[in-house]
Parts: sequence; structure tokens; C-alpha cells
Amino acid sequence: MAHSLWRMPLLTFLVAMSSAHAKVSYDLSNNTNQVATVANISISNAVLDVMYKVSSAKKPELSRAAVLNAIIENQLMGQYALKRFGKEKIIEDNRVSFKPAVLEEQEFRAIMQIAFAKPLNEALKKFGGKLDSALSNENAIKATEWDTYLPSNKVMQLEFALSETGKVAAAKRILVNYRFDNNNTGAISFLEVYNSQNVQGRDKIHSRESDYVTAQARELVVNRYVDYWVKTASGLTPADISSIKQAITNKNYHDGFASYIGIAADIHDDVPYVKGLAAKVSFAEIKAYYQKHKGDFKRIEKVKARHILVNDEKTATIVTAALKKGTPFEDLARQYSQAEDKDKGGDLGWIVHDKKNPTWLSTLAFMQSANTPSRPVRTPNGQWEILLISQKDEGYQAVDSDSVRYVAAQIIARQKAAAEYRQIRTSLIKQADIHIQKSFQGQSSTLESDVTIAAPSDEDHHHH
Repeated sequence: MAHSLWRMPLLTFLVAMSSAHAKVSYDLSNNTNQVATVANISISNAVLDVMYKVSSAKKPELSRAAVLNAIIENQLMGQYALKRFGKEKIIEDNRVSFKPAVLEEQEFRAIMQIAFAKPLNEALKKFGGKLDSALSNENAIKATEWDTYLPSNKVMQLEFALSETGKVAAAKRILVNYRFDNNNTGAISFLEVYNSQNVQGRDKIHSRESDYVTAQARELVVNRYVDYWVKTASGLTPADISSIKQAITNKNYHDGFASYIGIAADIHDDVPYVKGLAAKVSFAEIKAYYQKHKGDFKRIEKVKARHILVNDEKTATIVTAALKKGTPFEDLARQYSQAEDKDKGGDLGWIVHDKKNPTWLSTLAFMQSANTPSRPVRTPNGQWEILLISQKDEGYQAVDSDSVRYVAAQIIARQKAAAEYRQIRTSLIKQADIHIQKSFQGQSSTLESDVTIAAPSDEDHHHH
């Protein structure tokens, strides 16, 4: 799942189409601090300024309207997904990655560091760049302390985790104190460092790398300072900060929704929601799709081939060199081949596609390009084969074949998921009470458009 709101991953997957379904009112004064309201939730000019600055840093072609639309769509779709599916189904939370809350904190600070790069860096310089002058009582974990917090390293652990007693002890173990001003002081505990890690970080901690823990404690101080600076010096109000954080959360819910229903997935990705839809696809639907997209189900029915079978790699190399010089394949087959068909120039005739009982040689033959001798290939019994395919005859997979049923059902299921997504989006925008500043009317906007969803890629329609 993407972790940057302002890369707007769904916008690369959704294509706008003309529509008159959306209900959007462009009636807010251009002089108001509110650039938009969605169901009475306000989006301020300051929030949009931050988001647009971050977006355009990577994609200069993006407009303020496009960024505003992303914020609004993420709010509507994200909150819908949360209510319908629940957080556990749309937000990935496992033992390997960072915790979702940690990821959202990281993303918020990344946005702030881009939006306020210059003044924030100037503020950090006052503390020595890495906040050295803000730190005190730095106290690294000693070798004799580890057993107080971690499970014994003499016993294999199935997962990296602290015991309940370890958590209590780690919460009390202060690694460093900090002071930004008289009203903003604090400390970083070992437990806070531990909880901020993904599996790689926890591995380092359970490997008892004290320097790593110290460095991570310092990193948390920098994070605290960014939060402090944003609150006290960025010019953002508490409501603005809360709005930005909620926008990040909404984006994650929206992305999670798209992933959960499979509209951004490849047709071979394991998506339970799509599996459920695919299981309900009828044979009549599969047949209709097949007839409309028959060209996607081409396959090689048979190939006309010759071969040269030799006993050792040295002879195979000699034959290959002669072929490169232009010696006719048939002549070399008669001279070097050990196969019974050598007198016929190695002619194998037509090899027919047989998916149920493929031979080693037929499998190799269907992999080759036409009119180009293959490289020498070692056979299962230790000999060497060189193949030449002179002709390929194409046909089509049967409509009732497992392959056609699978591919067609998967694509139809994703089409149904995409249609559901579009219907939900249109309905939410139509039902929502959306008001936008007058200055945005007529600008390039996806809110008042329907969307189509790019077809999932599949390179396996052509089964050879």
C-alpha cells in the first residue's frame, strides 16, 4: 500500500469521464479561509497550501483543484470504507511492517518537512542540526541490562516481542532527555523506541545492538521536535494540523478500500473479495467475454520442428558454431545427430499442443522462436538437443478450458468491483453536501466526473 497521500496512487489508476451526477456547489467566497466544506467538515486554505506544495514538489503538473479533489474523495471514500468494512480489513497491520499509527506519524512529519523545509531546517540549526544541544542525560543500554527487557538470547524466539514485565521495565528505562524550551521538555524511553520499529528494527534490538537503540532514541527526539515546531512556529492552527492528519488517515482508508476490493490489483493477485465475485461469474458471462475478447486467448496449436541430438556438449558447440556460419540445419542433422530421424534431416514433423501430457521435447519446442536455431539444451538423460522451429500454427483456447474460465472470471470480477467502486463514488459525491470556493469552478476537476478504471494487466492470455 502506498504511504504518501500526495502521490495519489488512485489518480494514476482512475481516468475521468464526463458526467453530470455529482453534486458540488461552488458558492464559497474567495475571501474566506475555507476553501471547501464536505458534510460541514472544513478544509482551510492553509491545509490546501501545504498539500499542494508537497504534491507539486513531485508532480509540478498537478493543480490545486486536483489536490483538493483528492482530499475530498479520500474523505468520502475513506470514511465509507471504514464504516462498511472496518479498519482491520482495509488497513494492513502485521508483525513485519511498522504499525499503522507509526506510519501515519512518519507521513505527517514527511509532509511537514517538505512543506516547511527552509524554516524547519533553520530552526534545527539553532540546536546544532541534529538537536545535540537539546539533549541531556543520554544513557545507552549496557550489556548487563538486556535481560531485564528482552527474552533470553539463549532460547530461540518464534517472534520478536517483549514480555509484559519487559514492557514495564522498558517503559521506565530512559534513554535520553530533551528540552526545546522551558515549556517543552521530555524523555525517550526504551519502550517508545521499541514500539516505533518494524521487524528489521526489532531484529537489531533483539540482537542487542545498543548503538542502534541510541540512534533511534535520537531519531525520536527529532520527530518530537518537528511536532513541536509545527505547533509553535509553522503558522498552522490546531484545527489545520488535525485536518492534515485526518486527511492522511482518510487516504490510507481509501487506498485500503481500493486494495481490498481489488480494483488496483493484477488479475493473479490473491484478493478474497474478487475471489468471491469470480466464484459467482456464470458460464454465460464467461462465454460472452470470450466471444468479445477471443483474440486475447490465442495459443500455439502446433509447431513444425527439426532437431539435432548429440551426446556431448563439445559436439553441440561445434554444431552451433556451424549453424551460425550458415550451414543448413538438415545437413548438420545428417552429419551429427544421434536420433533415428537423422537421415530425414532431423525432421520431427508437427508437434501438437498437448497440455495434459506434454513431453520434455514438446515443452521445449513450444518455447522457441520460429526460424532461429535454439541454443544447445541438455536433456534429462544427459544428451544435448538443438531445435529449429520452421512454422507455428495459432489457434484459440477452448471457451470451457480451465484457463479461459479463470482469466475471464477474474477480469469480469474486477469489472464488477470497478463498477461497484464507481457507483459508490458517484453516490457519495451526489449525497454529500460539498461546497467549494467560487474560484475553483471550471477548473480541471475529477469530482464532477465519473471515472473508468484501467483494466488489470494480464500477460498470460497467450498460453503457448
